[in-house]
Amino acid sequence: MTWLHSILIGITLFATVIQTWHHPVLTTALLTITLIAQARLTPHPNDKRAMLAAALLGTPAEAISVHLGEWTYHAPNLILGLPIWIPLIWANLFPLYRRLGRLLHPWIFGNEQFKKKVYITLSILIILYGYATLTLMHKTPIIHLLYSGFLIAMAGFWRSSMDLLLFVIGASLGTLGEYTCVQLGYWHYYNPYFQQAGIDITLAMDWGLSTVIIHRIAESTSSHHHT
Repeated sequence: MTWLHSILIGITLFATVIQTWHHPVLTTALLTITLIAQARLTPHPNDKRAMLAAALLGTPAEAISVHLGEWTYHAPNLILGLPIWIPLIWANLFPLYRRLGRLLHPWIFGNEQFKKKVYITLSILIILYGYATLTLMHKTPIIHLLYSGFLIAMAGFWRSSMDLLLFVIGASLGTLGEYTCVQLGYWHYYNPYFQQAGIDITLAMDWGLSTVIIHRIAESTSSHHHT
């Protein structure tokens, strides 16, 4: 998938949610068409596995978070507190993040002279953000342990240059999209750390870790690892 395809897919996903939020059947139809387009355009078979993994993991995770009172949606026809198209947005986003990672990786890590410096810089930034998140977030001890476990796993096993890049892509784009929707009143957090912005300090961590985890699951189902 080329840069143009990836950009068009990203714009389509963003515009679909923003413009059709109050018409869930239309949102579902458009996201289904986009998902089919991605599946046909992708040159990487594991992206289809990422679609399935994202839908199967992301949907129940959101349902649990809504049930625990982390946030609430303001859309019609909710099921278990979720819009009916939630599995489709998860299935669409994470293969897109993987493809953006494959497109960006040669640009960012292709120069042998700067590759190590970029790797160390991204590693330090993620470590600092992880430390700040664990220190400042207002969560139960169990949630602290979960975040700590995922960060330890990333430090120990998920630390290739592609992992770091995907963390940044997911954290950046996921946070931007969610911040926009929160500002538009499509959903809200009950106790956000950043009160004026309406978002939690864990938001970028959630998106970054989710992107890496789904990427790793997709790759682990194949004997060909693209890291």
